[in-house]
Amino acid sequence: MDKFVASARMNQYERGVHTPDFKTVIALSIVLNVPTAFLYCIEDELADKILAWTV
Repeated sequence: MDKFVASARMNQYERGVHTPDFKTVIALSIVLNVPTAFLYCIEDELADKILAWTV
């Protein structure tokens, strides 16, 4: 992802304007070092358990 486009695109994802495709989710999970399920998790407690399970 181009640096000039990345900031605007991430902002749109965060605001719910656009949703990343699964290929992008995989790339984000690799960069952030988290499982893809973590990025789809809404509940904080479940997100914590997902991270704990993958360690």
